[in-house]
Amino acid sequence: MRYGREVLKRALAVAALLAAIGTATQAPAGSVQRGTTNRAVSIQTIVQFGNDVQPVTIEESSRVNIARVIQIGGSGTVDATIIQNGTRNFANVIQVGGTTNAAVGQSGLSNSADITQVGNSTNALLLQIGDMNSGAVRQFGRFNWLAIFQFSR
Repeated sequence: MRYGREVLKRALAVAALLAAIGTATQAPAGSVQRGTTNRAVSIQTIVQFGNDVQPVTIEESSRVNIARVIQIGGSGTVDATIIQNGTRNFANVIQVGGTTNAAVGQSGLSNSADITQVGNSTNALLLQIGDMNSGAVRQFGRFNWLAIFQFSR
């Protein structure tokens, strides 16, 4: 009798897990946005996934700015724009979709940007104005376009 209850509990747990996985794979586009902003620090994180990913625009103007965008779309277009004006600026963009577009503009003493794109067509623009600029762009696609402009103050 005890063995039968244990088997039933495990079977129900497996059924619940399979139901959760089934609904998770069929769910429409989702989005998670977290952030905090004051004069000293601005931190913004946006995560989007699904077939209907919306364009993202982040504008930050604190002393330290940190922005992270993760977009996992279907075969459609994913767009992200990050504009940062502060002493230290950090931006990270990860995009997967049919067409990926990222634009990052940073103005400050120290700027750092990291862009990763996977899609049929990948497009990135990186503009950094400051004394210490670093940028990395990785594009995995059939048609890739990239422009990087780095200027000292």
